[in-house]
Amino acid sequence: MTTDKGSTPATSGQTDAERRRALEVLEGLRSYLVSESAMQRRSEKSMNLTVNDISALRYLLRARERGIAVGPKELGDYLGIQSSSVTVLLDRLEKVGHIRREPSPFDRRALIIVPAVPTDEIHRAILGDVREELVDVAATLDDDEARVVIAFLDRLRDTIDTIDDVAHSKRAGR
Repeated sequence: MTTDKGSTPATSGQTDAERRRALEVLEGLRSYLVSESAMQRRSEKSMNLTVNDISALRYLLRARERGIAVGPKELGDYLGIQSSSVTVLLDRLEKVGHIRREPSPFDRRALIIVPAVPTDEIHRAILGDVREELVDVAATLDDDEARVVIAFLDRLRDTIDTIDDVAHSKRAGR
């Protein structure tokens, strides 16, 4: 595991023991993510979808669940890819029937991307139906432990989602 030894802890008053414990937790999470990523790659290979395909479909399906319209620019921003790459990705997903491009109800000149109803297998893979073996492990947590884990992961996700925004703001002098 690598850490930036020259930086100071984000929270003042952090003891060496607290920092060590935090790094152990993050390393455990990193190790889990590597395993989960490998499992995801195996699934993607069997379905002939790329990492960006899966990420895009997941994003679009979640947005549809929340009633949010997504255009190509928003999708590209989310995936961190250029508009030309978004076009190639959308062409590929549209060709195999996973998405449709429709006129935006808000701006006739714009398009929104609508996920097509996926097959059960792809829906499970995209939306993350969980393997029973993983459910069995998570079921060993009691209610309090589950709340702590969920809250921790939510805070990590929220922090990760803003890291590039904060760095960009600092570079821009905001």
